Amino acid sequence: MREALRRLAAAASVAGLVVGCAVVPIEEEPVAYPASARDRLVRLVLAEWEEWGRQFTDHTGSVSGAPIAEGRSEDMIEAFPALVAYWSAVPGSGPTIARNRARLREAVADPAKGQLLWSEVPWSAAFLSFALRAAGYDAVDVPAAPAHWMVVDHLLARAARWPDRAAFLPWPPDAHAPSAGDILCATRAEARGRYAGPADRWAEPGRAVPMHCDIVVGRREGVVEAVGGNLGDAVRMSLLPADPAGRLYESAPPGAPEMPAWFVVFQNRAGALR
Repeated sequence: MREALRRLAAAASVAGLVVGCAVVPIEEEPVAYPASARDRLVRLVLAEWEEWGRQFTDHTGSVSGAPIAEGRSEDMIEAFPALVAYWSAVPGSGPTIARNRARLREAVADPAKGQLLWSEVPWSAAFLSFALRAAGYDAVDVPAAPAHWMVVDHLLARAARWPDRAAFLPWPPDAHAPSAGDILCATRAEARGRYAGPADRWAEPGRAVPMHCDIVVGRREGVVEAVGGNLGDAVRMSLLPADPAGRLYESAPPGAPEMPAWFVVFQNRAGALR
C-alpha cells in the first residue's frame, strides 16, 4: 500500500491536483478527527435512511421482506427538504435547487402537470457531500462535489501526500474489511469494472468516470451494511456479502441483485490519528 501511495504522490503536483474546476489542496495538513466524527457520520446517515423509510437492497440473498412503510422517493413533495439539504452542501448547486423549486410550485399547483422533482441530475454525490460536511469533515480533507469521481480523486491525492495523517486511507476491496464510517466506491454504468483498485484510478486522475460511493454503517457476520443516496431514487441501505474476515465478496450469490463493482475502500481514520 505504501508503494502505491508513493506512486500517487509522484503523480500529484506540489501545488495541488486539478480535479474538475478545483485544486485539491494536498499541501494543507489534515485534521486529526476524533472518533466522535466517525460516530456522528454514521448516526447522520442512518437517520437519513430512517427518514426515507428504511429501504434496502439485499445483495446477500438471505433477507426477505420489505420495509413496513412504502418509503419516500425523490419525486415526492415530502422528500423536497432533504434534497435541498443535500444539494446545499455542494458549491454551485444554486441553479439545480432553483429549477426544482420551480417544479415544486408546479407540482403543488397542479400535480397532474408537474414535472418530476430532482430527476435531471444524479444526487448521490450530493448526499455523500452533505453527510460528510454535516458530520464535521473539513473541505480540505473531504470535498463537497457534484460527482463521486471528484471526491475519489481528492481522497487519493490527500492520502498520497499524507499517508500517515490523511483522514481517509484507500485500500483495494480485498485488502481491507470495511468498518462503520468507511467509504466504499464503485464504478458503474459503462465504466463498470474499469478499476480493480485505487492505483488503477490514479492512472487517469481528473477523468469523469461514472461512480457511486456508499458510507458503511455497520458490519455483522457475513454482511456489510452501507447507505447511499439516489439508489432507486431514494436513500437506501445495501446489504453486501462478506467473507469471515469481513472483506467484501466480488459477486453476489445466485438469485441476489448484482454486486456493485467496488474498487476502493476508504478507511475512516477518525480517532486513530493525533
